[in-house]
Amino acid sequence: MIKLDYSLTDPEKRIAIAEDILSHYEPSPSELILLTDYVLFVRDKNQTKKERKEEYPITTPNREVTLEKRQISYDGLAEKLENGEDGLYSLISNDKEIKLDNKDPITPKDMKEIPGIKDSMNIIATLEKQYEKASGAKRKALKTAIIDTWKQIYTIKSDYKISSSFSTNKTKYLAYVDIPEEIEFDDRDIPYSNSPLSLLNPEHVSFILQYYQPLKEESWELLDSDMRWHLIDLEELAAKALEQKYPLLWDVLIWKVDKLTNKQIKEKVLAKYGEDHSEQYYSSIWRKRIPKLISEQAQKRYLITYCLRNKVGYWKRCSKCGRLKLGNPLFFSKNSGGDNFYSQCKECRNSKK
Repeated sequence: MIKLDYSLTDPEKRIAIAEDILSHYEPSPSELILLTDYVLFVRDKNQTKKERKEEYPITTPNREVTLEKRQISYDGLAEKLENGEDGLYSLISNDKEIKLDNKDPITPKDMKEIPGIKDSMNIIATLEKQYEKASGAKRKALKTAIIDTWKQIYTIKSDYKISSSFSTNKTKYLAYVDIPEEIEFDDRDIPYSNSPLSLLNPEHVSFILQYYQPLKEESWELLDSDMRWHLIDLEELAAKALEQKYPLLWDVLIWKVDKLTNKQIKEKVLAKYGEDHSEQYYSSIWRKRIPKLISEQAQKRYLITYCLRNKVGYWKRCSKCGRLKLGNPLFFSKNSGGDNFYSQCKECRNSKK
């Protein structure tokens, strides 16, 4: 384990120590994180005594001056929106519980213009014919399928309305807005954030993916943009979560970002993987499964960094792959015996399925 002198407050001396270590020693991933933090989180000479009490101060007076130079703040953006702060949350939140009611029915125009609705309506028509002749458990299953398909239709239309109403100007605002973040842990020791835009939240990840291209175009050359660094983190997390473990989902993510239609993606998946899914399936994994996997990867990364930095946490070795992982629901499924976790990690248990 590398030894670091945290009493040093001179950035140059810390950098020299880091360079010396790297010149004759190849650190492990966890040691590399510690070494990076050692260089980045050096105390600012102009900090107050109160600020110096924090072990890892991030916002220093110099940083605050930089933040004040932003073209628009979080409050500033909220003031520009019609509904104030609620307006910002409504832009970011992709709440699937907000359904359209019977006052906003599915119209022939919807079936023609909104991808996925016509196919779903055809599925409902087929299910309803089967439902009329079915009985018992089969009838109940068909009823559930019909209800779920209707929910899916209204979700698709709701997403389409949100997408249509989100203008380029609003993505421009988000490129300049300061995105505060305070991370805490829930009762299962899973990290969560109350930030208006956090990669720990799958709904927020879904939102960023949906507007990835305009957000990147607007923020990429702004080195002090929080959105720019959000996108860099998102790209790393997505690659880690999907590229090797779920290559099909990785391809779908790339194709969706490149604005391919569900029909085009369906054809590409069939040609490359030999799998034939409905267009609705790709809409669902784009909005649900892919953001969930990326968000879980963000939670894992934060949890590991936090536990290593603070030297806390219970570590457990998987009985199958032999890797040492945190004894946490993100890595091991709950079990009633022993330490309340299964002996095999989630990845190994899922590989069986």
